[in-house]
Amino acid sequence: MTPSHNSLFVHEGKKQKIFLAGILACSVFLISFLVETRISIAQTNDVSNTATVSTTETIAPPIDTEAEALREKITQKNTELDVLKKQINTYEKQLIYTQDQAKTLQNTVKSLDIDRQKMSASIQLTQKKLETSTMTLTQLNFGIVETEEKTSLVNKALAEILRTIDQDDTKTFVEMFLSNGKLSDILDESMQLMQLREQAREHAKELSMYRESLVTQKTKVEGEKKKLTNYKVALSDQKSVLDNAKKEKAALLVITKNRESDYQKILNANKAKRDALEQELSDYESKLTRQITAPKAGSKILAWPLENPFITQLFGVTKDSVRLYASGSHNGIDLRASRGTPLTSPAKGEVVGTGDTDIACPKASYGKWVLIRHDNGLTTLMAHFDVIKVSTGQSVETGDLIGYSGNTGYSTGPHLHFSVFASDGVVVGNFPSKSCSGRTFTMPLPTAKNAYLNPSAYLPEI
Repeated sequence: MTPSHNSLFVHEGKKQKIFLAGILACSVFLISFLVETRISIAQTNDVSNTATVSTTETIAPPIDTEAEALREKITQKNTELDVLKKQINTYEKQLIYTQDQAKTLQNTVKSLDIDRQKMSASIQLTQKKLETSTMTLTQLNFGIVETEEKTSLVNKALAEILRTIDQDDTKTFVEMFLSNGKLSDILDESMQLMQLREQAREHAKELSMYRESLVTQKTKVEGEKKKLTNYKVALSDQKSVLDNAKKEKAALLVITKNRESDYQKILNANKAKRDALEQELSDYESKLTRQITAPKAGSKILAWPLENPFITQLFGVTKDSVRLYASGSHNGIDLRASRGTPLTSPAKGEVVGTGDTDIACPKASYGKWVLIRHDNGLTTLMAHFDVIKVSTGQSVETGDLIGYSGNTGYSTGPHLHFSVFASDGVVVGNFPSKSCSGRTFTMPLPTAKNAYLNPSAYLPEI
């Protein structure tokens, strides 16, 4: 062999070695890629088809005609609720008008009739709410069942993917390489595996979404169950308020014999009792000398005890208070509240007393009252209830139902009297009254000169 031939051979040999080294490098890359993914193309196709079918079943569940019918019924009930709300609003306006008119037997009877009509409409409204809430609860339960079915389908699809991958993890690289001789097949297999893994990720997202949905739906179910309980209680309470309104009208007509002159005599007698008791209380309070420290005014630490508050009489010395009270000062505020208006706790606290001054002396004082000591240093008094829903010693939260407004005690029409005390300046005590035939009242009594506070200083702006 000539030197030139030897050089060529060496040169060609180097080229072949470089070429083989390149092939070897590519092979190592492919081998490492396949070791990571190792799954057969046939099995990949099978599982891909299975996962696709499961996902399709999950995304497109059959239409539930019963749930659709339920949605239509709920929509119809909501329309009926709107009609009743407008009707009640009309009665409220009529009550405001009649109560602003002269205090005559005719106007009083008219107000009682409107009260009755309004309470009847309120009962219908609560009944409709109860029915709507029942259907909403059923609808939520349908949704929970549907979501649980979807969760089950996704779980099955995901489990099938993971099971197949787990099986392929037991294969050696040699077995996979021998079963997939072509590089193109191996690459196709790798692409299919990536698609399969993407499906697994999507299934995992679906599962997370469905689980969150179930938690939300079950929370709504508990809320709806609470609403149902509250509506049932409200329905019973409203029927009691309606019965009281009917009894009040019947008793009024019996006492007055349907004569205006007799009605005016009753009004004058009630006013005389109230004035005499007011004077006795004013004399009692004027002897108090103890001073106390009250929570900072303007702190707004109380919530309004009813929806849509409207003040009809302010606190302290006003034009009306000078005319209406022996002391010349109003010890709280009056809020517009037609008969049967729900009254709620203005803050967290404990009920330290309830009572009814009409037992000792009808139409002379607070009527049915509730005193609550709050955790913020204030104690609140609410009076003229029709129905009381709490008892002494009971703990209450802000917004808890305390009772329903009425016309008990000395009142020219249904409303809420709301007083605020510094907590260490008021007690539930006994007050003997000479003016009411020597009767003894059980009622909230101040123990300090500056016990009464301006409620507006602790309530939000209207």
